[in-house]
Amino acid sequence: MTGDFLRRVFPRDVHHVAGLHEAIGERLPEVGRVLDLGCGINSDLEGYRTPTREVWGTDFQVHPELRHRDWFRLLGEGGRIPFPDGHFDLVVAVMVLEHVADPRAFTGEVARVLKPGGHFIGHTISGTHYVTFVRRLIGLLPHSINQRLVKRLYGRVEVDTFPAFYRLNIESRLKRFASAAGLEVERIRRYADPGYFRFNNILQIAAILGDRVLDSFCAGWGRLYLTITIKKCLIASTSSQAA
Repeated sequence: MTGDFLRRVFPRDVHHVAGLHEAIGERLPEVGRVLDLGCGINSDLEGYRTPTREVWGTDFQVHPELRHRDWFRLLGEGGRIPFPDGHFDLVVAVMVLEHVADPRAFTGEVARVLKPGGHFIGHTISGTHYVTFVRRLIGLLPHSINQRLVKRLYGRVEVDTFPAFYRLNIESRLKRFASAAGLEVERIRRYADPGYFRFNNILQIAAILGDRVLDSFCAGWGRLYLTITIKKCLIASTSSQAA
């Protein structure tokens, strides 16, 4: 019911996960290497692995339900990606950007492991949407309380709930830190979605209507999720050289 209503109110929007995979498909190499940065159980990109395309996962910890262990590596100290310079054609981070504590270090590592002309695709909640402000307020509570609340509302186990900092999910910051790392933002696509209120149908409908009103005042304000596509410049920019 709410899905049909969402499509009527936002007829041009696809589901945000479909939009993410459209972006991946546009930049996916036939032959090469892909990295799922912050991979969790290491399954989001498993379908893209072929005899000619390596798909690796990396994260700060080994998930209890980790898949494809042969294609997984732990992140190093300070979030260092455990692969050589220029190793990947594509790096993907799904629901990771809002958890980045040090944006400069993060984008620097992404730039380091990308080949010149390679791409980074990030999928996250928008820092300018009101849900993010609500989450910021809830985030002031002890992390253990956040974990229990998320489990009760969404059924997500504690091991999959992490502290969020919201330092790299706003368009202006994404562009600034990308540029400083020698990366260029190619596209930002936004999607409306009431998923954070899926525990109550009335709240979902209210969220859809509220998002439509917000988006009429300022484009993007009513769209909760975003996918950003970033390219590593073939030649380092002046800003990155000076950083």
